[in-house]
Amino acid sequence: MRYRIALAIIGALATMSAQAGGRASLFDSTTPGGEPRSGFYWGFDLGQSSYGLDRGDLDSELADSLQQSGINVLSGSSETSEDGFTYGIIVGWQFLPWLAVEAAYVDLGDAEYKSNTVISDGVATADLRTTLTAESAGATLSALGILPLGKGWDVYGRVGAYFGSNDATAAVSVDGIAADLDDSSSSQTFLWGGGVGYTRGHWTVRLDYQQFTDVGDDNGFGEVDVDRITFVGLYRFGDTFSRSK
Repeated sequence: MRYRIALAIIGALATMSAQAGGRASLFDSTTPGGEPRSGFYWGFDLGQSSYGLDRGDLDSELADSLQQSGINVLSGSSETSEDGFTYGIIVGWQFLPWLAVEAAYVDLGDAEYKSNTVISDGVATADLRTTLTAESAGATLSALGILPLGKGWDVYGRVGAYFGSNDATAAVSVDGIAADLDDSSSSQTFLWGGGVGYTRGHWTVRLDYQQFTDVGDDNGFGEVDVDRITFVGLYRFGDTFSRSK
């Protein structure tokens, strides 16, 4: 369903932009000399990421795992830390006023789950402390459907793929005796998003939202959706990319 919704948004933006090609007063996507907005650009983004951790599900999975080993949870508490710092390096090419492609390297930051529980095997009790951490970074490739709004403003939607390198660690301590388990994986997942941009001269700034679906390894520590909200700064090469004022 996410694929169809995102593709529909891209198609709608592209169609609206193409149909508005003759309305220069509102949808002007050319320079005063008539050259189309097209060319190479590069830049960066930075902002906040949010991992879609479900604390209740993690609590249940931990309790189920212990019960399978004959251990019961008597009491406990847990917390998640889902938000972190994210950044990326971007290169792109805008082929048409309503179409661009981008490649990027992004660091999605990290997330953490902590649990403190009292457990029992029916004979003795012990304090169990569990910390799960996850982080991901990798390359993206996406297509943007763009709707110019005039006076340098535009809105856009994107669909693409994320090629992630994922690392997860489980740190466990039972009455002070500690052990760690590490898991690394690679994944190719779907991403979608959108935003608003403003261009003046060679520079473009954007407010951008992206969601990366099913990041991680379902056969390891599991998969999770990751959201990004970032500020983007881009430098465009070539005079033909200046928008009308």
